[in-house]
Amino acid sequence: MKRLLPIMTATLLWAMGAVAQTPMPPQDFVHKATVSTMFAVESATLALHKTVSPEIKSFAHRLANDRGTTGSSLRQIIAKRSDIALPERPDGPQLDLLRDLADLQGPEFDRAYVLAQRAAQEESLAVVSAYAETGSDPELKAFAEKTLPILQKLDAEAKALPKPE
Repeated sequence: MKRLLPIMTATLLWAMGAVAQTPMPPQDFVHKATVSTMFAVESATLALHKTVSPEIKSFAHRLANDRGTTGSSLRQIIAKRSDIALPERPDGPQLDLLRDLADLQGPEFDRAYVLAQRAAQEESLAVVSAYAETGSDPELKAFAEKTLPILQKLDAEAKALPKPE
C-alpha cells in the first residue's frame, strides 16, 4: 500500500502535465487515452475477482463496460489511419499499480482500488476534457467530446465509492 500512493501521485501529476500542454498533439492524446482505458479495464477486472464489496463490484462492471466501449471506438478511428499508433500495453506507472493491486487482498485491495480509481478517473477526465477543448484533430476532438459525459459520470461514481476502513 505504501508504494501505491507515490505511484498514484505520479500518475495524477503526469495527467496534469498533459492538461498544461495546449493543444495536445493527437498522438499524445491517443496514447494517454488508450493507456488510461487499458488501466481502467484491467483494474476493473482485478476488482471483479478480488472485492466482496457490492459497490466496488458494481462500479467495476460499469467501468469495464463503459471504458471498453470508448476504447473500441478509439481503436476504430485509429485503425483507418497510418499517422497514429496505439500503445500495446499500459505505461510503467500503470503497470506497477496493476501489479501492486494484484498483490493485495481484502480490505487492503478495496482501499487501494478506490484510491487508484479516484485518481485514474480524474486523470482520464482531465486528458479528454483538455482535448475536447483544444484538440487539433477534428475526428479525435469529436471522439473526446462524445466520450466526455461518460468519463464525467465515471469520475463522479469513483468519488462516491465508499473508502473502506
